[in-house]
Amino acid sequence: MTLNAKLRTVGLLLTVIAIPFSANATSCAQDGANAPLALHSEWIMKGWERHEGDPEYDFAKKLGKFYDLRDTSGVFWDNFAPGDTQLFHDAARYGANWKGLQDAARSVRHGIRDGDVILGETVASTTLGFVGRLERLTGEVIAFDARSQIAWKCVEGAWKIHHEINYAWVVDPNTIEPLLGKQ
Repeated sequence: MTLNAKLRTVGLLLTVIAIPFSANATSCAQDGANAPLALHSEWIMKGWERHEGDPEYDFAKKLGKFYDLRDTSGVFWDNFAPGDTQLFHDAARYGANWKGLQDAARSVRHGIRDGDVILGETVASTTLGFVGRLERLTGEVIAFDARSQIAWKCVEGAWKIHHEINYAWVVDPNTIEPLLGKQ
């Protein structure tokens, strides 16, 4: 089974798992800046970006818009997660795990390659292809290509991430340079 087929299968499973949450939802945006695919892009392009001189990383301030910080349960997996753990069941712990990497970076830049959405009234699944370039304070550069799949649930009129799967692989920085900054 190819990586894309595995990611699609996992995405469908996550969407099915999220269905019981629909009873707690109210109407969420189906298009525009507050719809799931636009939020997924903003999550990458603003939430995970870092520019030289930015303040210390604070998950709640930087990415709190995208997560239900009152009910942080869910499934959050990233093969690039720093440390020994790639799988988290608490969004706040997942977010805090990135502090060391973010604070040790001079910059983290991204670009969106493509995206897709499966959209319901109270649950949604989005997939993005994106690239990234992390420059550490030491000058070391890590460039990567990645796929991200997010299962969203509608919470009090706003889409919130409940499950996410991110898979990235290292690439030559020159191969992604033209995509950096692309939304």
